[in-house]
Amino acid sequence: METQVVSEKKIRLMYVVESFSTGVYAIVRDVACNLDPQRFEVLILHSIRSDSPKNYSHDFNSPNITLSYIPMGTSKSYLKAIGSIRKAIHDFQPDSIHLHSSKAGFLGRIAAHKSKSRLFYTPHGISFIRTDVGAAKRKIFYLLEKFIQLYTPSRMIAVSPAEYENVLKLTTNATVINNFIDVASVPQPRETETILVGITGRITEAKNPPLFNRIALGMPSVRFIWIGDGDLRTQLSAQNIQITGQVTRSEALKKLSELSVYIQTSSWEGMPISLLEAMACAKPVVVSKIPAHENLIQDGTTGYICEGNAENQFIEKIGLLLEQPDLRRKLGQGAKTFVLAHHDLSQAIERYSTEYEGSPISY
Repeated sequence: METQVVSEKKIRLMYVVESFSTGVYAIVRDVACNLDPQRFEVLILHSIRSDSPKNYSHDFNSPNITLSYIPMGTSKSYLKAIGSIRKAIHDFQPDSIHLHSSKAGFLGRIAAHKSKSRLFYTPHGISFIRTDVGAAKRKIFYLLEKFIQLYTPSRMIAVSPAEYENVLKLTTNATVINNFIDVASVPQPRETETILVGITGRITEAKNPPLFNRIALGMPSVRFIWIGDGDLRTQLSAQNIQITGQVTRSEALKKLSELSVYIQTSSWEGMPISLLEAMACAKPVVVSKIPAHENLIQDGTTGYICEGNAENQFIEKIGLLLEQPDLRRKLGQGAKTFVLAHHDLSQAIERYSTEYEGSPISY
């Protein structure tokens, strides 16, 4: 008598992603593409931004992953987006849904109301910590997050201990899975004879381009480079700053590998992938003092931390590193060792798989 082999039913996982670029894109790509294809069927509902990769479909070239474009970026698209997400939930019947970033988190929880799917939400820098808006607007953001969490409860996955502290203001049904990178994919440092100080990412309010510009103005003999592009590029007016414009990930990593010092001037973050990549590339880093950076940098061991908008502190630490190649190498190696131990891909995939395989939630 022949024995029948019964194949285990795959877990149906749906992602809803409005911020389909830079760090959020990298996390979604690396999780989706490294989950066991024999255990997971993945549908990614995504918007498109001006800096989304042009050939993004090549990054998700796996038979168990399906991409579906849904505009979510503007208020005019919100109602239609909710309907499209709701229809996708009905048709795909996901076991788990993971919403990435604030807009997708809000729209997705309206669409998933009363769904039997297990629901997850990752803010990637929760809206009410923004410093480019006033206290009244931050309060509104908080109340909206609180309301939608009560309306459609989700399990929140924070990307850093700092984000976790903010998430706990909304729910205790939360956990931390540190942002991560595939360390093996980051090139070895190949510092050139030309001294070069830079940053990677979109030129946005969060990255604080005016501070980057003031640092460059204070070091006129040093070349600075912003690897990326964005609407606020006009705020980078110093003559010694080069803006690369939008580049591919491989091009960005190549330019990153050539830096002498990496700086991160952000006013707020969830946990920046660009900083993790710089650390994995064994670059000495100088960062602004915000909670997300303090989760990564041990001052004097894996990099240097500078007070908020204090460009003089940045200039002092950058100057110290440029004068001492041995110190650059020491801090760079310390940074790489830390990322390998705490933020490598394999650790995160195991955690996400465990979360997604949990029992459906009944509302």
